[in-house]
Amino acid sequence: MRHRVFTYITRADQLLILEYVDGRYREPQIPGGTVEVGELPAVAALREAQEETGLSALKIVKYLGCFERNLAEIGRDETIMACFFHLHTDEATPDSWRHFERDSSEGLGPIEFALSWVPLSHLPKLGGIDEAMLTQLHASVSEHALKASVLQ
Repeated sequence: MRHRVFTYITRADQLLILEYVDGRYREPQIPGGTVEVGELPAVAALREAQEETGLSALKIVKYLGCFERNLAEIGRDETIMACFFHLHTDEATPDSWRHFERDSSEGLGPIEFALSWVPLSHLPKLGGIDEAMLTQLHASVSEHALKASVLQ
């Protein structure tokens, strides 16, 4: 069983999505990847998010949950343990940009991603199991906004 992390990266009321420039997936994705042997899932979430986006000022807001999933329903012959995290950044970025992940766990060489911020209220359909924790994400975003307003 492979352990994987999935990251919902937000800034204000927007979610960062990525698309594979080579078109290998039809639907947008969220950053994520494989947990390395001996690595904590939270550490893997930050590492994978940074590798796939180029962002360096990421903070974990909340661990959203974990579940086991057979991926046969999306055409893959494997079972994974999927852990989801809500990350946040205040890092200044354009609304969209391109980034290369240099060392993919798939060993395919650099992968080019097209990244963009989309309003949480108008999310496109996300690929794979990336929508699995959207309800928890919306609750976490609300909690995070409330805490930020209290601290101001």
